Amino acid sequence: MQTYNYRSWSQLTVGTSSFYTRSDLADIQNAGLNAIRIPLGCWAVDVQAYEPYVSGQYPYLIRAVQWASELGLSVVIDLHGAPGSQNGQDNSGLIGPVLFTSNTTNLDRSLGVLRNLTAEFSRSVYNDTVIGKLLLTCGTLFGGMLTVFVEGIELLNEPRLNSGNFTMVDLQAFYSDGASTVQNASTANAPNVTLHDAFWGPQYWKNYLPTNTAASQPVNGLLIDTHQYYAFAPLNNLSHAQILDSVCNISQLLKQPSSGIPSTMVGEWSLETGAPPTAHSSSQDGSDDQARRTWFRLLAEAQMVAYTPNGPNQSSIGWFFWAWKTEYDIDTWSYRRGLSDGWIPLDASNRSTYAFPMLQDGCVDTTYNYTAPLVAGSGAGGRQATSWVLLGSLVGLSTYLIW
Repeated sequence: MQTYNYRSWSQLTVGTSSFYTRSDLADIQNAGLNAIRIPLGCWAVDVQAYEPYVSGQYPYLIRAVQWASELGLSVVIDLHGAPGSQNGQDNSGLIGPVLFTSNTTNLDRSLGVLRNLTAEFSRSVYNDTVIGKLLLTCGTLFGGMLTVFVEGIELLNEPRLNSGNFTMVDLQAFYSDGASTVQNASTANAPNVTLHDAFWGPQYWKNYLPTNTAASQPVNGLLIDTHQYYAFAPLNNLSHAQILDSVCNISQLLKQPSSGIPSTMVGEWSLETGAPPTAHSSSQDGSDDQARRTWFRLLAEAQMVAYTPNGPNQSSIGWFFWAWKTEYDIDTWSYRRGLSDGWIPLDASNRSTYAFPMLQDGCVDTTYNYTAPLVAGSGAGGRQATSWVLLGSLVGLSTYLIW
């Protein structure tokens, strides 16, 4: 068993130390992005002898945050895998039943991980890269200055609730304890706290404050993370037109001024639109490469525009694409691949590099006549800039840096 662990760590070290480098973060910055989201398994901080996980990732997390600080990128650290699993899926580190709330040990260990991360990354040496009240000036709009907070610690990724051992009451109790833990553990500036919406939608969390059930309005320092995927049930069998309508509906929800919904980021999205062998899967559209790339460009820009704020007092603060790159740079999951092959704008912060106009409702004009070049990566520039401004909000990439 010891030999197995040693060999596993040797193999993991190669990937962890080299798959993402400082050059990757520089490329992210050059693509007009200003933040990265790093998913972290609890075992990077707390692993027990009876668990099959391999630890040792923490120094690489520190190195990544230091690189980000040097390059002016903000960082979100996300507790992606909690003890006992919060969703029973592979992304949590444990496939099977959801045992996160089955005992107090799992909850206490999770709070301990959050306490450890907060104490480390609230130190001034990181220049507020992770959890400081970092304000990004996005630009002037309608005579006012729009700013967004960059949050730092996400308490739990994609909790899957059920009517049995993990209910909304259980989740909100953990959110209350987690928010207090993060706020009390900071060594310098109090961190922003991010809560996943548990797939109940951002609107469920109107006027929510984990430490005050009587709250009547959103507060600074609390953000909601919602994930918008068309690759998985129940949205994996939609037509292209239905997908675009759904994206626009999310846009209009998050862009309502003073709606009571806390500041919200779309923390994960991709270009995959179905699971094979369904006819709507992006990976099934390869019979006509030009048509496939035209669709990718439309879907990418529709989501980039939809998830970016375009006015004051909106809930929307920006987005993270999953992911910057993958092992094989799969077309629908690799932002880097999209840049090189021309279906993602070269500069996310520069509206003139986009192909599709933006309408006044904050969605793209899906009727605009655009066809991808015959050859991937050629002529991938945008159209003439319109009077609408795409604000430089929280936009970035999730990475597999710590897995």
